[in-house]
Amino acid sequence: MKSIFKKAMIVAACGSAALAVSSPASAALYTYTQTNGDILTIDSSSNAGSLKGTNIDVTFTSTAFANFNGGAKPSGMFNLDSLDGTRTLGGTAYTDNPSHQQVLKFINGGKKVNLWSWWGNPIVAGDYITTIADYTPPSTSSGGTPVPAPGILGLLALALAGLGFSRRRRKDTATEKLVLA
Repeated sequence: MKSIFKKAMIVAACGSAALAVSSPASAALYTYTQTNGDILTIDSSSNAGSLKGTNIDVTFTSTAFANFNGGAKPSGMFNLDSLDGTRTLGGTAYTDNPSHQQVLKFINGGKKVNLWSWWGNPIVAGDYITTIADYTPPSTSSGGTPVPAPGILGLLALALAGLGFSRRRRKDTATEKLVLA
């Protein structure tokens, strides 16, 4: 009877640990419309963003976007891991010049967006600065969209614990049969 109680306690502990691990994380897609019509998006779950408009069409990534809080007055400076796409000047499209560090900065109390980079080779332009006109909050009031990965990991941990216990029981039964024979 004591061994059944011990096993039940171990299973309960594993289940509690799995539930603790499975608390949902949140991530969000933040969208900012600029006064010139450009659209800036930052996805904190994929650590990616884009800036699209008449004179710019770029995508970028930054591991720092995982900590982006968004809001109507965003703040921060984010070093970009990648920047791909074009900026149009005088009807000519230029790509980013990788000789300059690439940064997305929110300045003037979150009113302006500065895509800090050099464009063209040779360089024909510098920073791309726009002003935020409107902010679209994420679709949930908690500031993000639920991300199911932690829940799946918790269920996997619980399943592995169950398999481990069932294998141990079979091994004990086989040992008892050998002793009885």
